[in-house]
Amino acid sequence: MKRLRTFGIALLVLLVSIATLPYLVDVPKGADADPATLLATGAAPGARLITADGVQSVIAEAGDPNDPALLLIHGFGGSTYGYRDVMEPLAARGWHVIAIDLPGFGLSEKSWGRDYSHKAQATFALAVLDQLNVDRAVLLGHSMGGNVISWMLALAPERVAALAYIDAAVAQPKSGGSSSPSAAGALLEVPPIRRLARIVIRSTFTPATFGELLSSAFAVKSAVTPTLIAGYAASAQLRDWDLALLGIIRDGARNALPDSLASLSAAAGAPPTLILWGEDDSWVPLKSGEVLRADLPAAEWVVLTGVGHVPFEEEVPTFISAVGAWLDTLR
Repeated sequence: MKRLRTFGIALLVLLVSIATLPYLVDVPKGADADPATLLATGAAPGARLITADGVQSVIAEAGDPNDPALLLIHGFGGSTYGYRDVMEPLAARGWHVIAIDLPGFGLSEKSWGRDYSHKAQATFALAVLDQLNVDRAVLLGHSMGGNVISWMLALAPERVAALAYIDAAVAQPKSGGSSSPSAAGALLEVPPIRRLARIVIRSTFTPATFGELLSSAFAVKSAVTPTLIAGYAASAQLRDWDLALLGIIRDGARNALPDSLASLSAAAGAPPTLILWGEDDSWVPLKSGEVLRADLPAAEWVVLTGVGHVPFEEEVPTFISAVGAWLDTLR
């Protein structure tokens, strides 16, 4: 009985410590920049602020709005900035090119309360198309963006003219899976744990560590310049960027598609599809692309040699040539 009482006291002390200690340490002060002041350095040329689906974000356009639409969806940690060098060349081939910052990413507004699941991201992207009066579009998704465009296919197949998967991380449904929060997500719902996580994130984030992480996605290391790192890191200059990151982690367990991509494509009439991969992708390896290709055997399959996870940054002319040739077949 004494041991049980001692254990109970120790457990109580531990719980009290977990609940109070994070509040004895200040969250390191972060930047509080106005997104409008970062458009020139942290977004694609001509980017502007837009509000859609209740969230302020960023949109960039190139080309004639009367041309068929090509919507570019970025990956995890990306933004319109990543597409800055490819928008005009793609528009020159006769496309109205649109790039957006998904909620929680880039220069979009940041908060904890937003739904950051890929279904919600797809809903936001469709809301942007609504504002632009775009009924149908070719959807191009990079990495995480590949799953977002797959959700767009699931939610509004009639609005999808074609799909391009670029080193895509597609979350296929799992048998017996559920949409319950992950363990990490459940923990982050506890305010002291969430505060502690913010302290850790803000204390460890530096331009140098971010640059190292970003560089690990590139096979062409020369493409990772200080200017490029600063452009991708612009998000960290906004208020509550770390809370948005934690919200994205919290909602990650709900990103699996409602049906297999093969089934979603078939139900949509098998829209033309491109699967393009960097042969030396260390983040989403080529074998993942081969699995995707097996699911969509009619898709155009392109592998870029000597290129890593971010082909539109590493080999711009090669990327434009490959994607442009495929787009030409759709006109």
